[in-house]
Amino acid sequence: MKKGEAGYEQSQDCQVTVKLKKRGNLNIVLNSKMKKMFGDQIIQKAQEELDLLGVKHADVTIDDYSALDFVIQARIRTAVRRARDGEEDV
Repeated sequence: MKKGEAGYEQSQDCQVTVKLKKRGNLNIVLNSKMKKMFGDQIIQKAQEELDLLGVKHADVTIDDYSALDFVIQARIRTAVRRARDGEEDV
């Protein structure tokens, strides 16, 4: 299982950890103070970004510190790229 991380534990940012797997489901865990209000939207954006990147089998953890959508998307891209070790396809 390959692992990639991105982001910082600071206001208006998030930490994303992606553990790529060869099989199994795509699991997204969100830790956020804003989960009740925006949790579904954050998970939906994460799912969309992972779909664009072709990630189908992974454990993804998002520790959100009030990050905007584009920050979460960028952190997911970077974490996936780091997990892939520069490979184009998993």
